[in-house]
Amino acid sequence: METIGAVAGEGLRHPWAAGLIFAFTFIMISVRRMQLLPIGRPSAAMLGAVLMVLCGVMSPEEAYALVNWDTICLLLGMMIIAEHLRAAGLFQKFTSGVSQVDSPFGLLMALSAISALSSAILVNDTVCVVMTPLVLAICRHKRLNPFPYLIVLVTSANIGSALTLTGNPQNMIVGNLSGMNYLKFIAVMFFPVLAAMAFNSLLAWFYYRNQLLLPEAAANVGLEEDSESSDVEEVAKTRRLRIGLFGLGLTCLGFATGFSMAFSALAGAVVVITFHRRDPADILARVEWSLLLFFASLFVVIGGLQTSGLARIITESPLQMVSGSLSSQVWIFSGVTLLGSNILSNVPYVLLAANSVPSLGNPELFWSILAYVSTVAGNMTLFSSVANLIVAESAKDRCSISFWGYARFGIPTTLLSIIFGVLIMLQIFAATSAAAN
Repeated sequence: METIGAVAGEGLRHPWAAGLIFAFTFIMISVRRMQLLPIGRPSAAMLGAVLMVLCGVMSPEEAYALVNWDTICLLLGMMIIAEHLRAAGLFQKFTSGVSQVDSPFGLLMALSAISALSSAILVNDTVCVVMTPLVLAICRHKRLNPFPYLIVLVTSANIGSALTLTGNPQNMIVGNLSGMNYLKFIAVMFFPVLAAMAFNSLLAWFYYRNQLLLPEAAANVGLEEDSESSDVEEVAKTRRLRIGLFGLGLTCLGFATGFSMAFSALAGAVVVITFHRRDPADILARVEWSLLLFFASLFVVIGGLQTSGLARIITESPLQMVSGSLSSQVWIFSGVTLLGSNILSNVPYVLLAANSVPSLGNPELFWSILAYVSTVAGNMTLFSSVANLIVAESAKDRCSISFWGYARFGIPTTLLSIIFGVLIMLQIFAATSAAAN
């Protein structure tokens, strides 16, 4: 396995510079608005990467080598496929069907299932971008309070994305660094994710049962249809949808057969673009290039922290306080991952923790826990996940989601999901070990 800091060599260079640059970058990423230096997250990460080179922590060649291009290409391919499916009306069809559900509880469960399943196949951030306005439309037509449905949308998206190695960026990183089998990963994650979904849905119903029913009911009119949409356009959309599903199917086939995930995603994207029969510029223009630059720059910033030796101190010190018990290591590692994913954000933390996993008792178990806990930890607060911020920002004109309003539900559902999810994974790996012996 190629670790993040492998290319930088064994010697430690400029630890103070690396630490200060990382701290500066983290602050700039975490704080949304600063009067002194009002730049966004991607720009902050790029600035940190450039400073790592300028301050001598690494050479430009080492900086290029530190970027995990497999992860970047995988994310790019999935973005292209997801955007094509969005333009073809896939999510519109999903939500149009959901809007026919009369029961508020049924609607909540249906949205939860669609959000989780979509995020497992595609990237959770993309799903939230597309589905937030559709959920608002459903609630507007049914005269329902959108708040509980938006909360369920994003928490289910985060949980569902844990099911596969391609559901979110941190899982993509885990998949590329660990070399874990795609289908085996799903088998390990299936029951923890299922349990987390059950807890999340039932807790949402308990918390928001009084908000789901409003005194004034409206006719079930469904989503607004585009009156100007012609039969020709509908035929074209149907064709584009088939192309997108074929490209997605081809990609998933590559995943399932153990082929390179990055190449499989790019191959599916190429199929989609080739048979799109339109200028691909409209699809490529909607790709979140800033997000790709953000992750590429983070690889460099975290790589600088690795070469300084500070990453080892941050990630391994808590584990050194634990006895040799595998169970103790698991729970400490889970707790550190939960806190680290919320303090540093899940992607930077996963990059930091990656080098310590191979030295633990059962690397495959700890890779799985790292992926699961870092993902589910995104449900804890409003700022724990990019998907949470996407939903909050997209819905701000119709529904205000405050920090404490979210945390009131996010904290308990996160803790329950992690506790029971980790317990299930321990049982799965124990049973696997017993069967192997």
